Amino acid sequence: MNCPKCAGLLIQEEIQEHSGRFHGWRCIQCGLRLDQTIAQNRHDAQPDARSAAMAGSPSGAGEPRTAGRHKRPTRAR
Repeated sequence: MNCPKCAGLLIQEEIQEHSGRFHGWRCIQCGLRLDQTIAQNRHDAQPDARSAAMAGSPSGAGEPRTAGRHKRPTRAR
């Protein structure tokens, strides 16, 4: 299994915390700790392609952004 942060090797280990012991993974390269709950929450939090497209600007996705109200518009050179 590869680390989602650095693509390093994840090893399985038993993690002990105040709430008890559980099994998880630790990256031997960057030290990231991951368990089933964290992995599931990250998976559930990723928006699907349809909702990401709909969350764009109300005028439509793919249109260039206009300058803010306090900025001068850019000039073509």
